[in-house]
Amino acid sequence: MSNPQFLVTCGGRLIFQQAFAVLSAPWLVCLCLWFFNAGAHAQVLGDDADVFSTHVAKVGVDAWRLSPKTPETLLMLPTNSQWHYKSVSPWLTFDGQMTVHRHAVLSLKVRADQAMGTHVDEMSLDWSVSPSLGFKAGVVSYKTSWCRTYDVDSPWVRENDPFCTVKTTSDAGGGAPGLQVYASAPVGSYRVQGLAGIYRPLLLNYNTTEFSNVPYDNAHIDRNSKKGLSVSIQNLETASELRLGLLHADQSEYVFGSWNTESFRVHQSYNMVFLGGAFYVAPQVQLRLQTLRHDMRSNNRSVPGSLRPSYLGGVDLARRSDVVEVNYWHSPQDVFALAVSRYIYDNSYTDTSYPLPGYYTYRNYFIYKNKNISASWRHDWAKGVFTAVQWSYNSLDIYNRLITDAPNREAGGHGLGVRLGYQF
Repeated sequence: MSNPQFLVTCGGRLIFQQAFAVLSAPWLVCLCLWFFNAGAHAQVLGDDADVFSTHVAKVGVDAWRLSPKTPETLLMLPTNSQWHYKSVSPWLTFDGQMTVHRHAVLSLKVRADQAMGTHVDEMSLDWSVSPSLGFKAGVVSYKTSWCRTYDVDSPWVRENDPFCTVKTTSDAGGGAPGLQVYASAPVGSYRVQGLAGIYRPLLLNYNTTEFSNVPYDNAHIDRNSKKGLSVSIQNLETASELRLGLLHADQSEYVFGSWNTESFRVHQSYNMVFLGGAFYVAPQVQLRLQTLRHDMRSNNRSVPGSLRPSYLGGVDLARRSDVVEVNYWHSPQDVFALAVSRYIYDNSYTDTSYPLPGYYTYRNYFIYKNKNISASWRHDWAKGVFTAVQWSYNSLDIYNRLITDAPNREAGGHGLGVRLGYQF
């Protein structure tokens, strides 16, 4: 790595060879190439507006060495993946914007990696009524997370917030087809933007499995309606930023019975609250803080004609995520980062005592805690090539009341990851 030219030549070949499998998805290639070609074939639309596009595309390969060699997925190390886990794996991100009218901008954010699979995070049309008012429609973000997936200077091989790196956790707070209205205005040295939206994850089968991280086997989700608000405040002089996001969801599904169980329906709702801030505590040091609260309540109901009671019980779920991250820019080419995170999953449930009268409730019957500490160093080489090295330690603590002989369990694991990437 001491020879940048050698790294650019040989590293670039390796990246494109490893990323070929990712790029083999035809729809993914078409979406990205459309943005590339649009910028190369600009045309005048009138009203002094041109068709033009901007984009940031990144491809690369990650390599991990883990201890233990095959840690359990609950540790939330890289083995918690959507694709079959491989210690060396390719990845791709594409973030593009195309101005097609003086009031209209198309946006596309696509990712493909083994942790989250192949996914469209955003594909929307932004129509600005005025400099301070606009609408956005399509696949859009709920604004209840602050992931660094598409950041051009992210120091991480793998982020620390489970809501950014674990699909079963992040689905509830990611994004979906929806309609948003936003307004922004300068207030002194600040810019304030507010946004309100409605979302339908089931539209066009965008996401037919998200059910607040409480899945049922043999079930069909038939309702998933969400609405949310968000506010961001940015200091134009210091680049400090504060974000607040609120999301409410109403969901229902039909759970099919088996040979010894009856079918039933699940009705549930949840609220998510996200708060994040980024502040420069020194000219070269940035502090990022973020916290997320997810509270869910559900109830199970018998279908007409059932022999069991109308109300069968329900689940209460509380999830908490807290992340503290410090970034230090040693030079324009080198950034060091340190992060500490905590994730808590607390589950309680109520069930009928049928055929006896009444119900029983298990409070905090399953409590899962995951802690992570990570350190990383990113170096930008010549001609768009960059590398990152990251060390992580994850530990879990589980309390399960259903296991009466040994309800408590602990485990831990280390990970050393190396990323070779190319940005263009």
